Amino acid sequence: MSTHLVKNQKMTKRQIKEDSLVTAAFRATEVWERYGRNILVGLGAVVLLGLLIFFVLRTRGQAEEKAKGEVFRAMVTLNQGDFTTATPMLKQIVDDAPGTKSARDAMLMLGDSYSMQRNPKEAASWYQKFLEKARGDESLEFAGYSGLGTALEDQGEFAKAADAYAEAAKRGKTVNDRGLLMMSQARSLLRAGQNPKAIEIYKAVALLPALEMATREAARAHLGELEAATAAP
Repeated sequence: MSTHLVKNQKMTKRQIKEDSLVTAAFRATEVWERYGRNILVGLGAVVLLGLLIFFVLRTRGQAEEKAKGEVFRAMVTLNQGDFTTATPMLKQIVDDAPGTKSARDAMLMLGDSYSMQRNPKEAASWYQKFLEKARGDESLEFAGYSGLGTALEDQGEFAKAADAYAEAAKRGKTVNDRGLLMMSQARSLLRAGQNPKAIEIYKAVALLPALEMATREAARAHLGELEAATAAP
């Protein structure tokens, strides 16, 4: 009698378990019938997106590798002083490989090229384009602002040049880099007629720790001249 009850109890539990599985299967079938098409569409979109990302990255990588070689050839040509050939080569890289590091580097080299050709207006334009692509990288910004300061100073935009030199000085890795750029900043301020600000910068340069003696002495000499001129009746 007790054995019969235990047996019946076990069968009842199994039946309950089977009923749960059947119920779950029916529910899953119902969900699939109702939403299956949408699920497949969603999965297809995810797969398609993944493929698109893969091919975009692959294409960009191939463009980058090709552009690197073009940048190297343009750099060699530029170093040889052949600006007529190097300039269009660099512009072609910017046009053909947008968004790549090589295109960004070509912008900096175009700034240098036009600066060496004594075309500061065009040089400044390319340095500014380069800086837009170099945001967040202090070493690249240092190069861009240094070049921009020179181009603006050559244009006679002395106040703007001083600002560019100041930005470059902030990003200088060594005290001597900062000191030299601050000297350029002070020079531009003087040429802009902003003598009090120039005096402040020369004082700051003279106080920089571990600065090369030549730069420190130059700052002190300019400072002495300015203070003497200010004190003269």
